[in-house]
Amino acid sequence: MSQTLPQSTAEFSELYSAFVKKELSFSKKGSNVRKEIVQQTIEGRLAAFLVIRKCRKRAAAINAKKATDNMEEKTTKRPTKCCVFGFIHESVRQLMIRTYGESFWAKVLERAGFEAGKENIINHYYSDQDTYTLIDAVSVILKVTREQVWEMYGCFLIQYTMETGWDDLIRSMSPNLKGFLDNLDSLHYFIDHVVYKANLRGPSFRCEDNPDGTITLHYYTGRPGLYPIVKGVLREAAKRVFKLDVSMSITGRTQRSVQMATGERIEEHVIFLIKTQNTDQSNEDALGTAVVQHSNNYKIRLTHMDFVTTFPYHMVVDQDCKIVQVGRELYNHIPKDLLAVGTPLMRIFEVTRPQIPLDFDSICNFINAVFVLQVKTTPMEFQRNANKRAGQITDGFDNAPEDGNSAVATLSQSQHLKLKGQMMLMTSGGHIMYLCSPYVTSIPELLQYGLRLTAMPLHDATRDLILLNQQRLSDVEMNLQLEANNEQLENMAKDLEVEKGKTDALLREMLPPSVAQQLKQGLSVDAREYEEATVMFTDVPTFQQIVPLCQPKDIVHLLNELFTKFDRLIGIQKAYKVETVGDSYMSVGGIPDTVDDHCEVICHLALGMVMEARTVCDPITSTPLHIRAGIHSGPVVAGVVGAKMPRYCLFGDTVNTASRMESHSPIGRIHCSENAKKCAESTGRFEFEPRGKVQIKGKGEMNTYFLLRSFKRSIWEIIDRRRDENCNSIDGYNELREGYVDDVINKTTQKNSKTCSIS
Repeated sequence: MSQTLPQSTAEFSELYSAFVKKELSFSKKGSNVRKEIVQQTIEGRLAAFLVIRKCRKRAAAINAKKATDNMEEKTTKRPTKCCVFGFIHESVRQLMIRTYGESFWAKVLERAGFEAGKENIINHYYSDQDTYTLIDAVSVILKVTREQVWEMYGCFLIQYTMETGWDDLIRSMSPNLKGFLDNLDSLHYFIDHVVYKANLRGPSFRCEDNPDGTITLHYYTGRPGLYPIVKGVLREAAKRVFKLDVSMSITGRTQRSVQMATGERIEEHVIFLIKTQNTDQSNEDALGTAVVQHSNNYKIRLTHMDFVTTFPYHMVVDQDCKIVQVGRELYNHIPKDLLAVGTPLMRIFEVTRPQIPLDFDSICNFINAVFVLQVKTTPMEFQRNANKRAGQITDGFDNAPEDGNSAVATLSQSQHLKLKGQMMLMTSGGHIMYLCSPYVTSIPELLQYGLRLTAMPLHDATRDLILLNQQRLSDVEMNLQLEANNEQLENMAKDLEVEKGKTDALLREMLPPSVAQQLKQGLSVDAREYEEATVMFTDVPTFQQIVPLCQPKDIVHLLNELFTKFDRLIGIQKAYKVETVGDSYMSVGGIPDTVDDHCEVICHLALGMVMEARTVCDPITSTPLHIRAGIHSGPVVAGVVGAKMPRYCLFGDTVNTASRMESHSPIGRIHCSENAKKCAESTGRFEFEPRGKVQIKGKGEMNTYFLLRSFKRSIWEIIDRRRDENCNSIDGYNELREGYVDDVINKTTQKNSKTCSIS
């Protein structure tokens, strides 16, 4: 499940309000019980969300007061190698869904072992292996090579990137293809370090012009095997941005082991030859092979002091990567003896990006990359401040040791200065100039390096970046919070669906499904008169003798076991359970849905209940439990009674007569009125035994009958259990009557106590 994340608090509030309104409007269509549950659920989730939001705001306010809240420390905690951003997975997902559909992507996730919705979290870092697993799954299902999948993805990546707001930036990078390729490194760096504040390991590109108008592209990467992406990206970019049809061929592919500070890694170098299919003048300009030179007689007189002042953080090194010249501001951060001419660059700095050896050839290979160098020594400003504070300590103060510790702590916590800039190969070919600025993106970082804004020249865009980035950091933090809130909202929606399912199930247990559906739809359920229905009561005649002799939990266990078996039969016979009171169980046929065979259904149900009850053990005598049943057919009025706890109730003389049939029934028998007998025989085939005229309380004398068997269905079919061919009769009615007379005599003549039985 993938949804567009809200990008602001207003959007999130709007989304949450819509969600609440939807659930409340839906709950209005259900019962009052459902309304209360939904309302309490929503209010509880909203209260929890507001508490979490308040805590996060308070935490953000506390963190804002801490000058040591360094953004660089956050990035170092993230994976710095062997990981990719969630944007890659989302773009792969979009490609597959648009091309092959949702069902195809579901198959890919299943094969790759990803949970739906967890594979494309934008601000999440996935291991390379996770990405390769996704691509391999696509490759296997499509029955194509991994290289073909990567190339297809490269074509789509440009399209998707331009669709998601990067269109203007990509089109404004360069007027020609060569310039576009030369600036890919800086674009990678901007997206990686500035937009997402990540520290991922990206590729590097370097272009060379050829005399025949073609371009040689050198592609360096620490992830071997991804070069097909480059082919797809460049072909699509040339077509969309520069209206060029280009062909690309691989003229070389090598791998070498590179020793880095973090360990040894494999670096792949792929050489592409880029040709255009159409070679008119406009396309030559788009390809970028034309070179225009301007000459004039003016000479700019720039002294050495002017240069080192204008570019206060620059460096010039020779072919041995030894210092030739440095900017004046570097003396405030690096000891003067280290900046002497001839000092090896590696003695002063370590390269953090790109991850290459710090030598002349490697720098030339990555000449288009953004270089980040970190000073190995402690900033001079912090050294001076620490020494000054330590020098103020005197023996006459009690807090002197504390101040001394503070000075040492300040020195140890200071950050080594980082420089970010561009390496430029000078026209002499034997020197490289590093034009750079302090790599600072926020006010806390500025203070940690011992810098102030005045340390940046007015022409340096780093000043504006620091100020703008303060606002950006707040936006990023808010977006992360919104993403977390969005995930929480999704979990709340899932929880609410679970709660809705529970309330629906509870409602269906309390009311007939058709009636419950009417209440959920907001329709009124009026009382309804049924011309004919069949009502049955059952109970345990010996229940009052069992209760005093058992523990309460034993009674509950007995009734639960018995009624669970009855409920199963209700479902099998398609009858409706009205209610249970104590040991009495009331059921009805022909309500709420009218059917012609309602009495036949209840008769089968009664036979099944008598048989199933014998599988329950009497806790006192340890003998099979016997029940009795009473059945009567006639007109009934049914309707919903109550608001807080609605119940579906039956009213009318038919209900009273059925209850009398049950109370006047002998143990183990199914006692039926004459109306019930006639109604049952109208649709079914049963065997009844006449009981004769019986004096019924409140009714006078009535002709009644005992139900013995059904000729249409066996006992095993009624209770839906397999017959044991070795010991059971074919229809099961012998087992139903087996030992009946003895059981009736014993149960009617015995009186039990905890210690003995008296006959």
